[in-house]
Amino acid sequence: MNVTHPAIAVKDAYDTSHNISRNVKHTEQPYELISRSLNTVKGWAIVWIVAYHLMGNTQGYLDFSETAAALTAGGIKNIGIKNTVAAALEIFISAGSAGVNVFLVISGFGLTASWWRRYGAKDTGSKTASSMPLVAFWQKRIFRIFPLFWAAIVLALVAYYIDPNFAPFGQELWQADPWSVMTALLATFTTLRNFIPDYYYFLNGAWWYIGLSLQLYFIFPLLIRLGQAWGWPKLLLRALLFSLAYRTVCSFLLIGQIEDFSTTVAFAFFPARLFEFVFGMYIAMAVIQPAGKSTSCSVNKTKPSHLTLYKGTEQLLFNPKYKIFNLCCFATGLAFSWIDHTLNHIFQEVFLTVGLFCGLICLSQINLSNFNFRFLHFLARAASQIVEKGVGKYSYGIYLTHMNVYLVLWAIATPLIPFYWPRFVVVTFTCCAIGIGFEAGFNQIQRRLKQTRATPNT
Repeated sequence: MNVTHPAIAVKDAYDTSHNISRNVKHTEQPYELISRSLNTVKGWAIVWIVAYHLMGNTQGYLDFSETAAALTAGGIKNIGIKNTVAAALEIFISAGSAGVNVFLVISGFGLTASWWRRYGAKDTGSKTASSMPLVAFWQKRIFRIFPLFWAAIVLALVAYYIDPNFAPFGQELWQADPWSVMTALLATFTTLRNFIPDYYYFLNGAWWYIGLSLQLYFIFPLLIRLGQAWGWPKLLLRALLFSLAYRTVCSFLLIGQIEDFSTTVAFAFFPARLFEFVFGMYIAMAVIQPAGKSTSCSVNKTKPSHLTLYKGTEQLLFNPKYKIFNLCCFATGLAFSWIDHTLNHIFQEVFLTVGLFCGLICLSQINLSNFNFRFLHFLARAASQIVEKGVGKYSYGIYLTHMNVYLVLWAIATPLIPFYWPRFVVVTFTCCAIGIGFEAGFNQIQRRLKQTRATPNT
C-alpha cells in the first residue's frame, strides 16, 4: 500500500540519527524513511514469495534437514562448490513464506498512517479521532481488493480450460458434481474459502491471504479504538499475547485432531496473524505523531518505559548497527520453523516478522552512491529502481497471478533452458513481469472506464 503525506515529526524523533552510519540517508524523518522504502521492501518480499512457491512446485517444500541430507548424500568430502551453492539457495528460498509477514506489517502501517492523516491529526478528543465512517472505509477496502482479485480468478479459469495442469489446485472438485464447482467458485469469489478446507486451495493456493486481509480490514476500526484506549504499546503487547495464545490452542488442540481444518484455523484466520498487522500499526503511530501536541492517542502521554520502546523500535528500523540483531531475530524464527515440534506453529511468526521487516527497512536505507565501482553502482541502482517502481508498486498483481503463471512458464521454459537454476531465475522474473503487466493493464482499463463515465454524452 502506498501512503504519502507530509513528514510529521515525533517527540525526540531520531535524535540518534547523527550516530548512524554515513551509508544511510539520515536527513529525513522516520515516517519519510519508512514510506520511501515501502515499495522497495514489497518488491523484494514478493520476489521471495514467488521464488518460494516456484521451488515448492518444482522441488517440493524442503525443510532444513532435507536440504542438509541432500547436500551430504555423497559424503562430506564430496560436497563441492556447486552443491553448496545450490543448498544455500534452497535454504534461502525456503524462507520465502515470511514475505507474507512483511505485507501484513505494511498493511497495518499504511492503514494507520492514512487514518492518522484524516482523523487522528485533527484530534480534539477520543471520539473525534476514531469516528471514521465505517461503511465508507470498508467499501473503499472492498473495491480496492476485489476487482483485481476477481480478474485473477477469471485468468485462472481461462488457464484451467486451456490446460488443467495450469491450475492444478483443487482439481478434484472439477471431477465432482457441478454444484461443488459452483460452491467452490462462490467461496473463492467471496474469500469464504478460508474457512472451508475443501475449497482452500481451489484454483490458486496463495489466495488465502486475500481473505485474511479482509478480516483484518474489518476489525481495523476496533483496533484503532483499542489503541486509543489502551495506548499503542499495550495494544501491541496484547495482540502478541492474543496471537500466541490462539496459536498455542491451534497447535496443541486442533492440529492432529482436526487435520483438514488445522491449516485454515491456524493460518488463514485473523487471530493467528494479528500481531503482524498490529506491529505495523504500532510502527506507524511511533513515527508519525507530532511532538508537543497532546492528543488522546499521543506518544507524549505514554510512560517512560513506552517511550523507550518507541526509541528501541526506531533503532531496529534505522540504525545499521542493529542489522545483526534483526538477522538473529529472523534466524531464530527460521529455527523455530525448521524444528519438527508443535512449538514452531506458536513462536516462529513473531521472530520472523520483527527480524525481517526491521531488517529490510534498515537495509533499504543504504546509500548506493557509496559503492566505489561505477559498474556495481549502476547495477545496484538499476535493480533498486526496478524493484521499487515496478515489482513493488505492482506486487498485488504479481501475488494474485504468480501461482498460475509460473506453471505455464515452467512448461514453456523446460525444453528451452536445460539447467534448473537459470530456468528458475528466468521463470521467476518473467512471472513478476507478467504480474506487473496484469495489474498495470487492469488499472489502465479502470481509469478509462472512469473517464468514460465522467464524460457527459454529447
